[in-house]
Amino acid sequence: MPEVHVHSETMLIASIAALALGPVLHWLSERARGAFAFLDGFVVVAVLGLALLEIVPLGVQLAGWPAIVAVVVGLILPGLFERRVGSKRTHAATSWVVLAGMAFHAFTDGMAVAGSHTHADSHAMEWAVILHRVPVGLAVWWMVLSAGDSKRWAAALVLALIAASTAAGYVFTDFVGAFEQGPTVGLLEAFVGGLLLHVVSHGLGKPKAPDHDHDHDHDHDHDHGSKLAPLLPGLGGLVGLGVVLWLFVYPHLDEGHGRETLTTFWELLLESAPALLIAYGIAGLLGEVLGEAPARWLGRGRAGGQTLRGVLFGLPLPLCSCGVVPVYRSLVNRGVPATAALAFLVATPELGLDAVLLSVPLLGANFTLVRVIVAFILALTVGWLVGGWLERKGGAKLDHAHEGAAKVDERSLPAKLVAGMRVGYGTVLDSTGPWILVGLLLAAFVQPWVDAESLTRLNPFAQVGAFAIIGLPIYVCATGATPLVAVLIAKGLSPGAALAFLLTGPATNATTFGVIEQVHGRKAAFAFVATMIGAVVSLGVLVNLLLPEFAGGAAAAHHHAGHSPIAIASAVILGGLFVVSLVRQGPRGFLGRLWEQGGHDHDHDHDHDHDHDHAASPSETKPESSCCSH
Repeated sequence: MPEVHVHSETMLIASIAALALGPVLHWLSERARGAFAFLDGFVVVAVLGLALLEIVPLGVQLAGWPAIVAVVVGLILPGLFERRVGSKRTHAATSWVVLAGMAFHAFTDGMAVAGSHTHADSHAMEWAVILHRVPVGLAVWWMVLSAGDSKRWAAALVLALIAASTAAGYVFTDFVGAFEQGPTVGLLEAFVGGLLLHVVSHGLGKPKAPDHDHDHDHDHDHDHGSKLAPLLPGLGGLVGLGVVLWLFVYPHLDEGHGRETLTTFWELLLESAPALLIAYGIAGLLGEVLGEAPARWLGRGRAGGQTLRGVLFGLPLPLCSCGVVPVYRSLVNRGVPATAALAFLVATPELGLDAVLLSVPLLGANFTLVRVIVAFILALTVGWLVGGWLERKGGAKLDHAHEGAAKVDERSLPAKLVAGMRVGYGTVLDSTGPWILVGLLLAAFVQPWVDAESLTRLNPFAQVGAFAIIGLPIYVCATGATPLVAVLIAKGLSPGAALAFLLTGPATNATTFGVIEQVHGRKAAFAFVATMIGAVVSLGVLVNLLLPEFAGGAAAAHHHAGHSPIAIASAVILGGLFVVSLVRQGPRGFLGRLWEQGGHDHDHDHDHDHDHDHAASPSETKPESSCCSH
């Protein structure tokens, strides 16, 4: 119908014209004090939303689980080239590859505009395509001007290429429709999404702030905006978050390639939030209220005794894989030896009382006893081997200057409680929030693609390795994993594989690795992973040899009961705390936590300047982390 073609062409023109708003907004930001910092925060969050909620999910939808590998490759590949080629050249090259990938993605946008009239909610799809081009145009302009000595004409050329790619997608929809839905395109989209995440999370894509030649006297040191100025990047990020939710989340609430990921993320957040709120409180109070008593007790004796104390210290604490990491970080900050701290980190989420009690009816008393013994052995092994190695290296390179002041602390108990809350829900949360979100998002992306039932058909010993690896990135608490494992055992999963998942699932995830890297360095994180996998696989194989035939307890139905009002309220409160942290640090400061490392200096020379004076820089408030809930 002619009317349809005219309407589609109008939408195509609008989607291309929307790109031009990016340079206009950038031009305006250069002429208004504070607008540049505000816009920088907006761009960072908007581009992250584009990558995480549009480009990567589309790649996963088209290519399946291999797309997740492509995302990881895109995320880490530039870092590998930095060491050989040099960071500045690598950053510039990565930015240009990302821009080419965004031009390719624009081709799919053009196809979406051309085919939108065939969808029931065609107008919503058209406007979604048009509106998300505004942050795209702004991000392109932002990134090109930051890539080396690039000029405005180069940025305009890239925008013209994206516009031409959009038009080409519109024109050639009928010819390339089948190819556009293929796995090759999905892998390319996922790889570009990973590169885009690397560019933004490493502080790239940020042009220099303009020089404002004010004629008025500067002796007042900008008092007229000094209180608001440090918050401008964060406020821009908050607006960007709203745009992301509107453009990329709201349209997929009922249908779309991101629905399953969003649903999984929300479920994980609901399960994690109560434990996280408890954990942040404990993490703050450990240092401010209890002082040096836990550190002195955990540090007594030799490595073996310290490891055992670390396990015992965590037994009464209601912490799962999400909540244990902030407390672990606080213990290390108080000078607790790595032997005790790592044993605490591994044992606490695996030996929770509720998980043990639930195991008895679902898995049987004998298997529950084996589960407890194996978890105990694993924690002692990791604490003694990895922790002992770290202690011989000299432990974590942390600032313990505050310890002397803590010994003569004369504050009242209410003052200590208030200070503890500020530390736990401020300093600790600022450090761990990004890693928590990374862990939740990674689990949300991976979990729907894990076909656990098909894995039960593997050889029993192959199952052990498969389920040990599956448990590494997945966000799951020991209690929540128990019914799932009971069902899988009933379907033929070997007991060793079941234990492998119960060991790695609660004790490891992206958050755990990230914080160990922050505290002790990258080598320590790799050593932790290698030791965990080696010990878990060995223990799982041993269990299969000793218990080849095993029948679980009562039949278990793995289902999600309705979440309690406490869980929902906790998720809302936790989300609010994350938003406050984002505003306080700014998006670049918030993301900078992901690349802090302990043990050595972070050897990147890219720009981590935060155009805001948040209370503590990443180096001043080192992170702590966490992940799930009972």
